[in-house]
Amino acid sequence: MAAKILYFDPFNGISGDMILGALVNLGLPLDHLEKELAKLKLEEYQLVAQDVARQGLRGVNLQVKQGEASHENHHHHHHENGSRNFTQIRRLIEGSDLPTWVQKGSIRIFQRLGEAEAKVHETPLEEVHFHEVGAVDSIVDIVGACIGFHYFGVEQFLTAPLNLGGGTVTFSHGTWPVPTPATAELLVDFPVYLGQVQGELTTPTGAAIVTTLVQEQGPSPVCRYDKWGFGAGDREFEEIPNMLRLLLGERWSPGDSGDAHSGEAWIEEEVSLLEANMDDMDAETFGHCLELALERGALDAYCTPVQMKKSRPGVKLSVLCQKKDRERMAELIFTETTTLGIRWGDLQRWSLNREFRQVETDYGKVKVKIGRFRGKIVNVSPEYEELKSIAQKHDLPLKVVRQTVMNRITESGYE
Repeated sequence: MAAKILYFDPFNGISGDMILGALVNLGLPLDHLEKELAKLKLEEYQLVAQDVARQGLRGVNLQVKQGEASHENHHHHHHENGSRNFTQIRRLIEGSDLPTWVQKGSIRIFQRLGEAEAKVHETPLEEVHFHEVGAVDSIVDIVGACIGFHYFGVEQFLTAPLNLGGGTVTFSHGTWPVPTPATAELLVDFPVYLGQVQGELTTPTGAAIVTTLVQEQGPSPVCRYDKWGFGAGDREFEEIPNMLRLLLGERWSPGDSGDAHSGEAWIEEEVSLLEANMDDMDAETFGHCLELALERGALDAYCTPVQMKKSRPGVKLSVLCQKKDRERMAELIFTETTTLGIRWGDLQRWSLNREFRQVETDYGKVKVKIGRFRGKIVNVSPEYEELKSIAQKHDLPLKVVRQTVMNRITESGYE
């Protein structure tokens, strides 16, 4: 079995509520979504899902209602029903009992959204005061989307070009051209086009979700899909159905047949490596920098002892990332360390075809990563952060939790 993938098909744009609606249409149980979102302990709200038909296509329109105010986050009139800054949002998410992947994915999306807003408004991230973005409905959109992705065990995200729309949009800051500055900033280097429909078809929230999670650009790989779903926006257009389509399936390669003498044994991709040597920085700062790099999408980040000029002991910082994230990681290194220069280069990387599955255990569902070589399982590993969370919650040694989960994996007889 190949890696589980989710393909965004934003033929009429994308927004947070359309993603949620499409996930529910795909088969995400509404009660599961509500149960997981309740862990955030947000202000009172209600999820309302409605089956709709648009020009022959059937999908789900999902709204977040607070009192008498309904959620209109796509082709909508922006509104302000509360505000939070990035630090408050991060603490809210980190203080919940949501799965680790959901927490980290949500925070990464908010981080990217906040950085875009900070850049276009020329203000530090800490001073960006989210209104539309920090309101309850947008938190539900972003965290709810990550809950859905985690529920389906998605490992890789792909996208078709995004339809931006056209004309202008009016909201709390005034009337701006489509795409708005924050959306335009988020979509730098991403495949997009300006459509004939007049209106904001791709919102900042939708753009942030896609650009944070989609790691691969260029021609789409060969995939096989087993289900799809449509999420409907609130407005209707004559030109095209106001829908987003999500396709859920597997990334296919000849190696998935299991034939040890044919097909691809691994995935080959090009990544960037950034390095810097330092001898004047304390260990705690190195640790903080590594954590930030991983939170912001680095593939790997680590330190190595080195001997520098005049035999001084030093540390080499290494950050591996996708090519599109190279400059962002360089900015992080310059900001968070004492280095005055960074070496970088592009490398070829081989990685096994892999997938994520949910394993039922006495502690609940645990995400397991499975590595395959020419279709055959060669590595199985439960997610460390989930094991750690279980160990803390049940006051058990980590090694006991790990062994219990591994035994359950063996009993499941994965093939």
